[in-house]
Amino acid sequence: MIDELANGRERIRKPQVIAHELGKRLREDAIVSCDSGTIATWWARHIPVRRGQMHSLSGNLATMANGLPYTIAAQIAYPNRQCVAFVGDGGFSMLMADFATAVKYRLPVKIVVIKNDTLGQIKWEQMVFLGNPEYGVELQPIDFAAVAHACGGAGFTAEDPGKCGQVLEEFLNVPGPALLQAVVDPLEPPLPPKVTADQALKFAESLVRGEPNRSKIALTAIADKVRELV
Repeated sequence: MIDELANGRERIRKPQVIAHELGKRLREDAIVSCDSGTIATWWARHIPVRRGQMHSLSGNLATMANGLPYTIAAQIAYPNRQCVAFVGDGGFSMLMADFATAVKYRLPVKIVVIKNDTLGQIKWEQMVFLGNPEYGVELQPIDFAAVAHACGGAGFTAEDPGKCGQVLEEFLNVPGPALLQAVVDPLEPPLPPKVTADQALKFAESLVRGEPNRSKIALTAIADKVRELV
């Protein structure tokens, strides 16, 4: 079921897809650093860890913005290995100026930014744990590919379903530091393997109380559950 969620041209704007496609293309010696938030869900479910690779999350599993500095440090420690950050836009934007550090020292790090213009983990916690509509989680939209160019590195955007694999290949093989922003659906919920009755109730309460995207969120959640059953 997990693979089914990550496959299909029509689902390229889902975060599962970019994680799945990246996982297939990582080298055997890859060092992957993941940030905190919903990004950790997509990393854990859709990027398989292979023998010889190294993967890490933040030290306390909730500290944002670790992905970029972890990857810079990994590249310095292991200059001949493939060092990749898999991060969300909320965490990356906190320390994105450090991409200039990678450019300055010519570190060939590769940064994948999942761009949904929202603090996803906080959004879903407000709904599922508190039963409240999302509040104060919208991010200022940033063109991260343009930021990478401004810093002197390479910048890519993955959005077109037919070009995702091609963009990833070019991105991973370009010399020097590079960043790829993957524009994804902000309404894709990181559903747990098993939804408790209390979680379902709180989720329903948040929709009733005025969640602005309640119709689309409900349809997405139902569609994903149907895929699990079939």
